[in-house]
Amino acid sequence: MRGQWTKEQAWEWYNKQPWIRGFNGYPSNCVNRIAMWQAYNHKEVAEQIDYEFSIAESIGLNAVRAIIQFEVWCFEHDSFMANLEEYLTLADKHGIKVMMCLGNDCVVPKSRFKPVQFGEQPVDWGYHSGIRKGQHSNDFKEPGYQLIDDPAYTQKYYDMVDELAKKYGKDDRVQIWDVWNEIGNSNRGEMSVVHMEKFFQILWENDVQQPCTADCWSYWHEDKHPRPAEKRALELSDVITFHQYGSYEDMLLIIERLVKEYDRPLINNEWLNRIKGNTVQAIFPLFYYLKIGSYHWGLMQGYSQTFEPWEVFYQKQDKGEWWIDTTRWQHDLYRFNGRPYDIKEINVIKRFTKFADIRDGIIKE
Repeated sequence: MRGQWTKEQAWEWYNKQPWIRGFNGYPSNCVNRIAMWQAYNHKEVAEQIDYEFSIAESIGLNAVRAIIQFEVWCFEHDSFMANLEEYLTLADKHGIKVMMCLGNDCVVPKSRFKPVQFGEQPVDWGYHSGIRKGQHSNDFKEPGYQLIDDPAYTQKYYDMVDELAKKYGKDDRVQIWDVWNEIGNSNRGEMSVVHMEKFFQILWENDVQQPCTADCWSYWHEDKHPRPAEKRALELSDVITFHQYGSYEDMLLIIERLVKEYDRPLINNEWLNRIKGNTVQAIFPLFYYLKIGSYHWGLMQGYSQTFEPWEVFYQKQDKGEWWIDTTRWQHDLYRFNGRPYDIKEINVIKRFTKFADIRDGIIKE
């Protein structure tokens, strides 16, 4: 079976790609990934996905990060697989490659965990992610929970990864395998490391043609000893994916450290936090200049309400931290009605995606 790519293999793959610039998020008529992937209301969801992909294409975006929801695969298997295939087909129609994300540690604790119920999904209005007591509220100390922690479901998770690897491991519509989102988040520490390693092994055993990666998310330039779970994720990755919602200065410094320590292609697959100065005008041209892959969070304002600040920001504001401006959108580029939140941001994106296509020889100057 294949193992981790060498640095040379990683760079050979990366240098053949156009500059990767994509986005995260759910279609605006979905509050969560259950709503996005389930059979219920699928026609309307697929139409919205198609519409939002057309918007992304119109401003020069060419990639999307799609987080898989295990419960839908497990309990609505056949319709999920059909819906995933349709998603890939729609993305391909608009010239968009898919980063498929498999595992996820950004979760709520067991005391707040609710077993999946398909159908209409509840929406808490005014709260980031559409959840009043969500994973961004920063008011719990117990570890986050997910079904992979239950031995009755662990092997089923592995079966899901194996099926997806077999079906899409040599499919050009899938550009990257994001093996695990934010390993160790939600107070999980190293709980998911053994599962992340198993996911990598399954992908390698299936000899997938795409690079495999797992995100680092709390890695800072001044950390002398990064968290073990994230260090392991970086050690296994073909290309380095990282999250950074901090300032321009923080972004520069973490890029410098990751380049120095790993010397592999870099992709930031979560950014855009206007509240902390992590803006389109500051960050997008930087990624273009350094040819670092880019997936900002959120395309269109929607039921998931990721334009709202993380709940932790409101908590800080309540304690008198004056610098937090909760009047600004945190994520997302477009309003419900399809109009830009800030047309100046859209013009920056259009300008630099065009520069990138000229640089990559896709279009002529």
